[in-house]
Amino acid sequence: MERRIIEKMVKAMNFEKNEAVFINFWGTAEEMAELTAFENVMRDHGIMVNSLAITDEFITEEVAGDKKPIPEEWFGRYDKAASVVDLMMRPAGMPPQGLASDKIPLFGAFLKNLFKKVSSKKKFIQVTMPSRVNAMMAGMEYEKYHDRIIRALDIDYDELKKNCGKKIMQFSGDKRIIKTRKNCVLTMETTGRIWHTDAGEGAFPCGEIYIAPLEDKTFGSIFFETFSVEGVGVFKNVTLKAEAGRVVSSDCDEFNEFMKTLPEGGSIVAELGIGMNPNVDCIEGYSALDEIAAGTLHIAIGMNNLIGGTNECPFHMDFVTRGEVL
Repeated sequence: MERRIIEKMVKAMNFEKNEAVFINFWGTAEEMAELTAFENVMRDHGIMVNSLAITDEFITEEVAGDKKPIPEEWFGRYDKAASVVDLMMRPAGMPPQGLASDKIPLFGAFLKNLFKKVSSKKKFIQVTMPSRVNAMMAGMEYEKYHDRIIRALDIDYDELKKNCGKKIMQFSGDKRIIKTRKNCVLTMETTGRIWHTDAGEGAFPCGEIYIAPLEDKTFGSIFFETFSVEGVGVFKNVTLKAEAGRVVSSDCDEFNEFMKTLPEGGSIVAELGIGMNPNVDCIEGYSALDEIAAGTLHIAIGMNNLIGGTNECPFHMDFVTRGEVL
């Protein structure tokens, strides 16, 4: 990645001078130049950087090489860090290909303790890189994926933050009304909840505002021309219906079957978001980009306790559409 784009991103992360930042690098030894590039830019900005390369070899040998989980004191290496950045050449938590099934619980315990540690920090930022593995996971040709991610990252973050603030100021009162095609209307109450801005201090690519509605106060229907369900498929012209805060039905059989597999609280309408990234302009079934596209909106089901709600469900999924938020 070009240094000028990394410079933009690091500035948008808004770390203080001499702040201690820990980078978790999820990638291969061959991709380490990307980690070095971020380390160099951060140090040039006066940031105190430490890092850990979570490669397949590290997971196989260090995490899953023994019969016991990594001891709790091992995670003390994060104690001095005020913030943590996940630099992801592959999805964080993706196990190495061929990891023995009896080693999966050790890897799971590592992820659980790692997330517990890093999520307690002042900032926990995740950067999705334009890599071949991420392109494959997105179901997209590498060249197209690379270009879309780079374009989404190469923006004016100060302008983005300003525009997010302006958008939030357009809303008043404690009820949001969402109008989509097919005469669908979804209403939700947000009493006591606040809007959040993602303009560089949460995830990259970024560009959205979002809020957690009250968990039992969403009613109505919402239409999706392109309806992407991770791990299930991408469908056309789908309508969801909600009652008392939960998605209760749809006209997509595959999604209805998927809903039966959700944990307790998984069907709760957990989030309303509005895309604000000016360099993302289409919905193609890849939620990480779709949900930040300018002119889109999305709802999520499942967990929202990390964004101001009360549902601690171990599941969260976003669904993106176009429409009007009042």
